[in-house]
Amino acid sequence: MNVEELREFCLSLPLVQENSPWTEPQYSNLITFTIGGKWFCLFDPDKRFIDVKSTPEKIPDLLSRFNGFFPAWHMNKKHWIGITLESDVSDSLIKELLKDAYNLVKTRLPKNKNLNL
Repeated sequence: MNVEELREFCLSLPLVQENSPWTEPQYSNLITFTIGGKWFCLFDPDKRFIDVKSTPEKIPDLLSRFNGFFPAWHMNKKHWIGITLESDVSDSLIKELLKDAYNLVKTRLPKNKNLNL
């Protein structure tokens, strides 16, 4: 999956917002994709990787099966996994994991967010 395909896919999910929350030069290229103000994906378009929210049960299996997975950069490694884009991880698996991450965050949003999803 290339950079633009990833961005388009994330923004195709209902009510997703793209943010660049950092002003420090070394982090200014990083993008977050959020639902209800909560992250489900951190994206580095320059280094071509993403960190996605996941379940602790899935992460060890993914790390053992594919070279394109790695412990998530600067994230809770129990609940996040890193993925190198354009690696041995298929586009369909990346999309599946992004949908899962989106749904994990969406289901944990407070009821008062009233996102009408």
